[in-house]
Amino acid sequence: MIYLLLTWLAAPVLWLRLVLGGRPAPRRILVIQTAKIGDFVATTPVFRALRQRCPDSEIVALLHPVNLQLARGLQSINRIVALPEGGFRAWTGKRWLYRLLRGGFDAVIVLSPNLSTYLVPFWAGVPTRISVLPDRRQGSTRLAWPFLSHGEPHLAGRLFRETALRSLGGLALTVDDDLLAMATEVSVVNVPQNLHQILPQKTAGEPLVGLGLGAGNRMKALSADQWLVLAGELLTIPGTRLVLIGTTDDRETAQELLRQLPKARILDTTGLFALSQLPAVLARLDCFVGVDSGATYLADAVGVPVVDFMGPADADDQRPLGPDALVIRSAEPCAPCSHAFDAPYQCRLGTRACIVNAPVIALAEAVKALVRR
Repeated sequence: MIYLLLTWLAAPVLWLRLVLGGRPAPRRILVIQTAKIGDFVATTPVFRALRQRCPDSEIVALLHPVNLQLARGLQSINRIVALPEGGFRAWTGKRWLYRLLRGGFDAVIVLSPNLSTYLVPFWAGVPTRISVLPDRRQGSTRLAWPFLSHGEPHLAGRLFRETALRSLGGLALTVDDDLLAMATEVSVVNVPQNLHQILPQKTAGEPLVGLGLGAGNRMKALSADQWLVLAGELLTIPGTRLVLIGTTDDRETAQELLRQLPKARILDTTGLFALSQLPAVLARLDCFVGVDSGATYLADAVGVPVVDFMGPADADDQRPLGPDALVIRSAEPCAPCSHAFDAPYQCRLGTRACIVNAPVIALAEAVKALVRR
């Protein structure tokens, strides 16, 4: 609160500086998107739109470190800056952001808002200060909204990607149907050299089905027993082979599947590939099934049919949008409890009912329907 109070006290001088400086056409634009993989992939249309509508501008992305590998392959981004450890908390983080912004940015677009991202661009004298405005957990940050040149409210029932794209109206860009339909952007050029040895090419009658075993938010993850039931159902499809997708954190689940299922029909890739290589790996699949996680959004972005079990996540805020994406919501009365601006990492009821009671058979039937098309 002290930073907010001091900013209001200094506001007349800071506003006068902005008025005298004018608002030039944006030559250098900083986009602050510090959420993790799924959220980053879902908002890549913002970078594509900026590149298309502001072709002569330098587009700089301030990202969570986990997304750096993915961002390096995107043609729409000129430069990438990693969020420092600790983020913008305390004075050290705010000073770091201030120094970055004083490096000649004409505009900042905030897709991951907090009090610091409202205040610091104002301190730094950035002429155009755009942010999406949360629909939840606003608190005292609402008192900092006047320091923006444009705020785009996120509305319940609207996809967050639409809110993010609509915020570009603050740059005087036309928000039309073409802009709102902008596709996600994922690079598949980083192909592992040994991929052909691990995963075969697609073959008619032998579908490859990816199982996304993990999730960055472990509250969403299915158990090994649930994956066993799901995998067993999928293996009833003649010729199907299952590809286990995940990080080293998911190897225990992968090993349990390998112990109890026919090994000849299971391909374990957990922990084998870097994140930048994962899109090329996923592109080899005929279908992918998982919870609402980064891998699910990557599979959808490369055109693979996906079955996404939302669990605690709000499908009205964000979901796969591919033509062959099937989204299955939890039937639990407490779901969804995880939203764009309120995403818990622990079940508030302590039951994880939406995951414990996940409709595993329904997920398997959805995969079968996609594979048999």
